[in-house]
Amino acid sequence: MKRLLTIGIAVLLLAGFTACAAATAGDVIVLEGTASEVGKLWGEMNRESILKAYNAFMARAEGKEQEMRSFAKLSIDLSNKIGCSYWIDELNAIADTAGIDRELYISFTFGRYRDLALLYKGVGCTTFGVTTPATKNGQIIFHKTRETAADLQSGYLKKITVEGAERQPYKFFGEMGTGDTGISFFVNEKGLAGGADVPAQWQNKEHYVGPYKGHLPFVDPPKYDGFMNHYVPRYIAEHCKDVDEAAKALHEFSEKGYLASGKWGTNYLFVDAKGKILQIADDCYKIIEEQLDPAMEKDGKSYKGVYFTVHRENDYGTPEDALVANYGNVTVELANSPKVAKHPAMWNFPKAQSSSTILIDPEFPETLTTIFVTLPAYGYSIPFFMGANETPRALADGTVYTVQKNSYRYSEFYEAGVNDLWREFAYDIRERVVKGEDVTKDLNKFFSDMTDLVLKMNK
Repeated sequence: MKRLLTIGIAVLLLAGFTACAAATAGDVIVLEGTASEVGKLWGEMNRESILKAYNAFMARAEGKEQEMRSFAKLSIDLSNKIGCSYWIDELNAIADTAGIDRELYISFTFGRYRDLALLYKGVGCTTFGVTTPATKNGQIIFHKTRETAADLQSGYLKKITVEGAERQPYKFFGEMGTGDTGISFFVNEKGLAGGADVPAQWQNKEHYVGPYKGHLPFVDPPKYDGFMNHYVPRYIAEHCKDVDEAAKALHEFSEKGYLASGKWGTNYLFVDAKGKILQIADDCYKIIEEQLDPAMEKDGKSYKGVYFTVHRENDYGTPEDALVANYGNVTVELANSPKVAKHPAMWNFPKAQSSSTILIDPEFPETLTTIFVTLPAYGYSIPFFMGANETPRALADGTVYTVQKNSYRYSEFYEAGVNDLWREFAYDIRERVVKGEDVTKDLNKFFSDMTDLVLKMNK
């Protein structure tokens, strides 16, 4: 009966969608091309929110312009050293389009988090991976919930072309604020997904996190010269194909002094198309922890194929409970549900800005990997595929985030209906991909349809 109800809801949702075409159905942005081209598009789309975030930052930076320009020069130098000078081209194009000082904007976007260019108070995030033998049919799942100060959130697909490069940066899905070109979490065309968290040890004061009994990773002295953890994931998204290459990159960055996060270290989690999970952490100066395929420990038992960066528990229990109860039969729908990714212990209402549950496709990661992006983290998820090349403007410019944050309408049954639409489409599109068909247009339409549907569900 419940299954029939879910199918009925899906049919009603789809019928409602087709009966009333959305004004934004064809409003998309293609973030592909040279860094300058992509930056110009981003600056045009998000000029208002960029200026709002930038001006608020600069108001707090009064008297610190010299320090900011020094930090900008350091960021430019480090970007050149790691072969990412195109980041600066992108930022310059954004600054020019928005009509703001290039150096100060570079300092803002590289240093706005934690206390690098200025003091920026952060909070915590939660990331988990679920792979075989915990999942059904060998599914490979990555998730991150981002908790931070309120900021207009954006999700998008991006592919930068660098003239004369020996190897082009990988296409990726990324999520962050509309004023940023760094990313909080990602999945790329090779099927590598990852994200950067405040270490669990720093989150023990949050009311929904269990007490931490281990060693606190104080960074002494604090380190301000280097990349904060929204540009390290971007580097890995564009330049690494699996967890082994991600680990190598982080070791090289730490050895060369490229990592920084003020007084806090950073904890990363990566999952790749082979089903490998990598947990790796730094204290800005060195790698302090590294685990390949770590197992979750719960109630004295070990669960291989499941790993959370933070254990969260409140009066509603823990998100691990549903995974243990369904061990060996976990699906992405369960992982993305209020039982796990949207469990009340996973998010704090004022702080949960975004999340994404990613189903990595090991056979066709560049086309059929599915991203369930949720802005903010407690809203409806929008499913779409890596093979699309258009991003609905409403997702990229913060509209989806604003609409869901202001309305906060959510029904598990309605999201189950969205999942049914995704599942049916995924089955059909896989058959066509296997045959070698170009399905880009269909993937783009599905992305736009799902975005418009979620916007309607919040009205």
